[in-house]
Amino acid sequence: MITTGAKFYFGLGFLLLVAAVLYGWTSGGVDWGLFPGHLGDLYFEMLGALTLGYKGAVGDHLGYGLLLGAAASSTTVGSFMVAFRDAEDKPLAEVAGLRTAPPLQRVVSSNVWATISAFAVAVIALGVAISRWFVLAGVVLLVIAALEWTIYAWADRATGDPDLNANLRDKIMNPIEIPLFGAIVAAFIALSISRLFLAIPRLSATWLFLGVAAVIFATAIGLSLLPKVPQAAMGGLLALAAIAVLVIGIVGAVNGAREFHHESEEFTVEGTGGPTELYVYGQVPTTTGASEQHGHSEEKGK
Repeated sequence: MITTGAKFYFGLGFLLLVAAVLYGWTSGGVDWGLFPGHLGDLYFEMLGALTLGYKGAVGDHLGYGLLLGAAASSTTVGSFMVAFRDAEDKPLAEVAGLRTAPPLQRVVSSNVWATISAFAVAVIALGVAISRWFVLAGVVLLVIAALEWTIYAWADRATGDPDLNANLRDKIMNPIEIPLFGAIVAAFIALSISRLFLAIPRLSATWLFLGVAAVIFATAIGLSLLPKVPQAAMGGLLALAAIAVLVIGIVGAVNGAREFHHESEEFTVEGTGGPTELYVYGQVPTTTGASEQHGHSEEKGK
């Protein structure tokens, strides 16, 4: 028997599959001008989206593939819902070997990974229009958020003791989180702020760098002097800082890098009766003989 939750996911998967086929037909996979004179060719082109591209074309491969992947994911979740019977009491009791199902463990720890996942999706969307580096950073952040969210969901229900669950989660993830997050935060800040530094004049970039360093230093000192910062306040402060850094990177990337001009220096070194060497900054020095110098001097005398 198909459960209520499975019906929803199966229906969603079917709608996504239909959307993928229609998208494959309308994004360049089918030449509708073949109707009605060339129905055979039209039929062959329509098979592309129905056969996953095995027969005929599918138009835009990226959008078609994303819709197919979403349909497959939704169908897979529906299959799990059928297998676990929507977490009903009776099947759970039978699996646990008990007369009644075990009590549900409430989640007591705060989880910020939903917010971080939304932020990663925003970075990816902006990166499509701005720079591929933002897309890469957003994808990496989204993968990390999915992993962390999974570990949090597992640890919150590992035992009946919330403190023991938190310690278990920290023992597994802290050796990975601390160096990884440090590297990601440093790279994200450097990438975003460097876009602005490259867009403004050199002197302004120098003063801006000193100002940013001073603000970071003063903020760190202020937080260290406070007796205890609430976790919600700290999360809000970090979210505002991340948004500010992202906005700085967007502004710098949109304005583009300034023009860099390499100043050249040109001077001569004259010897006593010997050749003269002409030095140009960034080039190989050239040498002129004494006869050439004498010729130039005669031309000047004339």
